[in-house]
Amino acid sequence: MHMEEPCFDFLRTKNTLGYHVYPATRNTSGILGFSVTVTTQATKYNTEFVDKKIEEFFLYFENKLRNLSEEEFTAQVSALIKLKQTNDSHLGEEVERNWNEVITQQYLFDRLAREIVALKSLTKHHLLDWFLAFRGKYRRILSTHVVGYGKQEGDLEVPQTSTAQDSLFAKIPELTFLSSSVLNFPTIMDIQAFTSTLNILPYHKILK
Repeated sequence: MHMEEPCFDFLRTKNTLGYHVYPATRNTSGILGFSVTVTTQATKYNTEFVDKKIEEFFLYFENKLRNLSEEEFTAQVSALIKLKQTNDSHLGEEVERNWNEVITQQYLFDRLAREIVALKSLTKHHLLDWFLAFRGKYRRILSTHVVGYGKQEGDLEVPQTSTAQDSLFAKIPELTFLSSSVLNFPTIMDIQAFTSTLNILPYHKILK
């Protein structure tokens, strides 16, 4: 929530990278993280330039956190608490929230109330320390680039980038991997081979 407005202002308003610009929190089987997504025109910017601007935004956001006043921080926390205290607008919201606790086998049906208690004890230093830890020397970043290709992007011809494969739901596209000019960063050209080298973390339930 605290990152939304600065992210849009820096990447969309000031750098005009695209209309769809947003940060998001990630909860992958209990492993937490966050992401920034930018959808830009292939005829205007290449994805490597956009990736560089996202990194510049993180530096900008770090400086913004350091200079954040206690009053501004308290106002944002209060707004988030108020949002979590809002009553469900229809029964489906309550069902979806509680059913998610069942299917994930966490059964924390008072999760919102616990989050509110945690927010009330949160300080600006907690937020800054968390951000610096995620941006420190042990950080792990996955940068995914989906590149537009075709006549609208100015390419001479449209390559055959997908093949029709049988599926119960839809045709499965075939990925075409492109080389990268970004130095000092490993490029993943074979997803299966890359993931086979990684450690598999156990499923983690967020109960506190």
